[in-house]
Amino acid sequence: MKVYFYALMAMSLTITQLYADSESSDSEVDEIVVTSSILNTSRILNPLYVIDGDEINDDATTSLGEAVDSYLGVSIADYGAAVGQPIIRGMSGPRVKILKNGMVNRDVSGLGVDHLNDVDLHNVEQIEIIKGPSSLLYANGTNGGIINVVNNTIAREDFAGQEITFGLESQSVNDGDIQDFHYENIIGDWLNVSIGYQNTELGNFDIPDGAVIHDDHDDHDDHEDEDHHEDEDHHEEEMLPYVDNSDFASEAKQFGISRTGDWGYFGMAYDNLRSLYGIPFHGEHEDEHGDHDEHEGEEHGDDDHEEHEEEESYQDIENFIVSWKNDIKFDNSSFTVTAGFSQNLRKEFGHHDEHGDEHGDDHDDDHDDDHDDHDDHDDHDEHGEEAALDMTLRVTSHDWKYVNENNDNIELAIGGNFVHQTNENHGEEVLVPNATKNDMGLFMLSHFHFDSSDLMLGVRADMRQIDAIGIEKTYTSMTASAGYKKDLGQSSIFRVNLATGYRAPNLSELFSDGEHHGTGRYEIGSSELSVEKNFQTDISFETSSEKSSLLVDLFYNNINDYIFLNPTGAQTDEFMPVYEYAQSDATILGGEIAYSSKTGIDWLSYYASMEYIRGKKKNDGWLPDIPPVTFKLNLDLDFSDKINYGIDILHKARQDKVATFENSTHSNFLVDVSGQYDLNTSYPGARAQLFWKVENVFDKYYYDHLSRFKNYGFFDMGRNVSIGLKISY
Repeated sequence: MKVYFYALMAMSLTITQLYADSESSDSEVDEIVVTSSILNTSRILNPLYVIDGDEINDDATTSLGEAVDSYLGVSIADYGAAVGQPIIRGMSGPRVKILKNGMVNRDVSGLGVDHLNDVDLHNVEQIEIIKGPSSLLYANGTNGGIINVVNNTIAREDFAGQEITFGLESQSVNDGDIQDFHYENIIGDWLNVSIGYQNTELGNFDIPDGAVIHDDHDDHDDHEDEDHHEDEDHHEEEMLPYVDNSDFASEAKQFGISRTGDWGYFGMAYDNLRSLYGIPFHGEHEDEHGDHDEHEGEEHGDDDHEEHEEEESYQDIENFIVSWKNDIKFDNSSFTVTAGFSQNLRKEFGHHDEHGDEHGDDHDDDHDDDHDDHDDHDDHDEHGEEAALDMTLRVTSHDWKYVNENNDNIELAIGGNFVHQTNENHGEEVLVPNATKNDMGLFMLSHFHFDSSDLMLGVRADMRQIDAIGIEKTYTSMTASAGYKKDLGQSSIFRVNLATGYRAPNLSELFSDGEHHGTGRYEIGSSELSVEKNFQTDISFETSSEKSSLLVDLFYNNINDYIFLNPTGAQTDEFMPVYEYAQSDATILGGEIAYSSKTGIDWLSYYASMEYIRGKKKNDGWLPDIPPVTFKLNLDLDFSDKINYGIDILHKARQDKVATFENSTHSNFLVDVSGQYDLNTSYPGARAQLFWKVENVFDKYYYDHLSRFKNYGFFDMGRNVSIGLKISY
């Protein structure tokens, strides 16, 4: 109840301040300067979004997918609070390359939907999104696009002075708490120092009216309340007010130093992220959902149920990253070198008895019980249980880039990437075999600037070498891109991008042969898989005036040898469905339209968008993880410099064009409200900001099509009230 009290207090304060302010500032259309740190230029022709870090830092985001979900063309494959993998225009998993400060982030997120992206979202400066295979800088695996998370741990410009920031946030849906601290300063007028810490603890998350186990989703076409309550008594023994084993805890630490000057900058950073999270609907829930697609027609006895119950899993992951970056500036050129080493320690425990006790079975009585033992992550090692899956992933990477601007008309960039990766298994369960992988790539990108148009041409060569279980594989590819931008007068722009993409199969797709408990599948790879290639055409038009802007974007993606998991119809002795990796040619096409405008009311502006995506295999089957038609409306209420409200309305249409192992989903309609309020402080140089948000205001129960819960009958999160306070000086 504490967050509800805080939310009421925040709303009262903002309303009071609104009427107390005698001067209201005129609302202006924000000028967005799109600058990519990847190329250090604002003249990139690719479909590019740059998200300001404040939008991330002031929100209760725990996963990368959640952080970017609200942006045009981007969706989230949701697997609970911890795991939310981004999907760009229907492309997900290993097809979306995740970067951190321009360096490829290597983890196991591409091996399954139950694995989180090991990216620390604390102290984010900006997030850059490039849609489609348009960027040649990191072409191997960028068929879907690039998401680059940029922080200021290695400062590229001198800090203005000392700044200390404290942040506190609380959520109701999981009784979650988040605390963060950040310190930055310049020492001796030459050394920039940055220190960051964040602790997150989230309990099992609530679901409206309980997680009713449905025998047939089609019986709930409209999800009417009266129908739901009629079924409530019938399914009383199968109802939960929350999703069991969906809790999450993490601890993030950052440290960085840098030296800057007219010559450029040099810096080093250390990042440590430890995460502990449960794998929902594992064990007992698999048994309860034996009627659903993957378990159809099977009845499990009590003995089977008890066996599954013991296998309920949770994961303990720790990631260490040491990085070094050097940027040297010349008269009209620059040379950038980035190097890094990361070690990813991943453990999965198949027995959840102790874990469940730690996080409390009395979730509805007191959420606080969920966090009693999160304070010490080492508690899990003290259980004495051995991890079923124990894997160490080590990655060494090296990137370099030279950018030359001889004059105002020509820009040339050349560069290369090298990544050496090894993984070792120490437990009884093996997700992927012990293996060594090397990625090498070279690229050249030229940018020509004319009076009213721009032309960008690029080419890249890649090679991947894999050595696993006595099998050596080598993949090579050449990719290219071309982009053209034409200014249509002073306020309109036309763009067209043509690009090829390349992705070699990953270790899971090649060598899997065992149970993947997080997905409830027995997965079989194929060492005969070939390279996945695609060709995408992207055409966009945008126009703007003093008070409004319009964007229309159309794309067509032709994919050769698209890799996907295909159900075989067989089951293991433990009633786990068997899936195998296969390939088929496929197409993904769609369009996006967005319109923003000020209204006749000074303090009111709005943003509206619509997204349409269709993905289909050439053999007449639908691709998985394709978002439904989506409509978004955002109302921005800027009453003054101190007060801001936001109303977000989301409508997703019915999605019945699904893969063989997916359930169709009905349409849903959600409303979120949020607010920010700058508090007056008497301390010189200090700033205090109160922010709050209510998600799913009307506590709707629904299935999101991209949620991994829907096939198991679990609703998505119910109403969530979050309240936070940030103090900086």
